[in-house]
Amino acid sequence: MIKNLLVSWVVLAVAIGLVAGLLPGLHINGGALTLLWVAALYAVVNVTLGTILAILTAPIVLVTLGLFTIVINAAMFSLIDYFSDSLDIDGFGWALLAAVCVTLLTIALTVVLRLVRRRGAKSRARQEPRAA
Repeated sequence: MIKNLLVSWVVLAVAIGLVAGLLPGLHINGGALTLLWVAALYAVVNVTLGTILAILTAPIVLVTLGLFTIVINAAMFSLIDYFSDSLDIDGFGWALLAAVCVTLLTIALTVVLRLVRRRGAKSRARQEPRAA
């Protein structure tokens, strides 16, 4: 369980780093440790405050078929920008675009990672034990 949490944390950090490199309105002030810090902060804020906001805005989320959660994620990015010197976002539009990109990239990286793990497990299962 801890291993999966750490892998998810690193995947989120990689996604945020890639998005920061691609979007001119999103800036990370630091290196790899800063990315891990921003990812941890994003995860904690999203789990706590994001969950509360999702519950409070449930009717809007239902009407928009879940698309309003992107706005909630963008608000979480804006909050991290406000509370942390490690992340700078040039406006809510950039936060919205970053939320979409980070979400899509995190999903893609997670799927690829799961496929690689399955392929590794299958290849280990196919190997026959060697006779000594």
